[in-house]
Amino acid sequence: MTQPLQGIRVLDLSRVLAGPYCTMVLGDLGARVVKVEPPEGDETRGWGPPFAGGESAYYLCVNRNKRGMTVNLKSAEGRRILADLARTSDVLVENFRPGTLARFGLDFETVSVFNPRLVYCSLSGFGQTGPLRERPGYDFMIQALGGLMSFTGEPEGEPMKVGVAVTDLFAGQNSVIAILAALQARQHTGRGQHLDIALFDSQLGMLANVASNFLVSGNLPGRYGNAHANIVPYQNFRAADGWFVLAVGNDRQFARLCDVIARPDLAADEKYVTNTARVLHREELLPILKSIFLTRPSAQWLSALEAAEIPCGPIHTLDRTFAEPQVAARGMLIDLPHPTAGRVLLVGSPLKLGDTPVEYLLPPPLLGQHTDEILLELGYSAEQISALRADGVLG
Repeated sequence: MTQPLQGIRVLDLSRVLAGPYCTMVLGDLGARVVKVEPPEGDETRGWGPPFAGGESAYYLCVNRNKRGMTVNLKSAEGRRILADLARTSDVLVENFRPGTLARFGLDFETVSVFNPRLVYCSLSGFGQTGPLRERPGYDFMIQALGGLMSFTGEPEGEPMKVGVAVTDLFAGQNSVIAILAALQARQHTGRGQHLDIALFDSQLGMLANVASNFLVSGNLPGRYGNAHANIVPYQNFRAADGWFVLAVGNDRQFARLCDVIARPDLAADEKYVTNTARVLHREELLPILKSIFLTRPSAQWLSALEAAEIPCGPIHTLDRTFAEPQVAARGMLIDLPHPTAGRVLLVGSPLKLGDTPVEYLLPPPLLGQHTDEILLELGYSAEQISALRADGVLG
């Protein structure tokens, strides 16, 4: 079956999370991805435990559907190999500090001379321009500098980062979007282009309504914990035996909630009848709801709320999450053969295409696993490859 990106060749010079996530998505969609690592490997290979077959779980999560090779960029022969790969690629993804690849003659301006159709995606902390362009970018520091931590956490607690590296992942997704747009533009112009994707920009872009609230009002957002700045009630509540989540998104749902909790008077009270009123009077409403929800087990509340079509749910740990039948029904847990681990369980792709579905063809590669295979395809002889390895070019 033809996949959407079949025939597209991707040269992946990235490491850690944002870049590898981007290239994995491209690989899931059918692109032929070559992951190039330095001889010591992508640093995430050592980010564990846990490990499976000697590979860290962190590395495994974003590197399927790629072939892997090692090249020493500091050697002239290594740079020539990368230039040969760039010459035959449609897309190049890199996350070196701005200016680094220019010193090696592998920047966009140089590479586009011999491959004008190349879509060249540069991922960095702060982009290729601006006063912070030289600074390294890590998700944690970007969450802090980009404002996200200032309004994440409990109201009286310390600023808190999100539990997964959302800035990296958003930057990776933005890179995929930009690459697909550039490939489409190439259909009309015949030329590739340079894409400048920054973690900082991606962080600002994902602030959504919180940024808009500030820009409209001038008021700094507070920390609401698991509550919502603009919607009430929209948070977690403690039942008699544990926690659950309630997400009342409109006034009709609130009226039905009042029926469920046998308090129709609340729905008729002018202080609570609209969401705007509930936001303004949250300090009065929430204690009432909290005391009511403490009277029954969470399963009983969830059953009654679901019957009334009010958005709600249990707060699962991951063992319960992956045991949900919905996970299997949606193909969101995959089991891939692996050369050293035997098999590895990975989260599947959320992209569901009706006619050209995602395929899982390759497990995350071992360090340098396909080096010889890729060089042979580029026209190098077995003797040349042996000499390159002896000279330390391939690690």
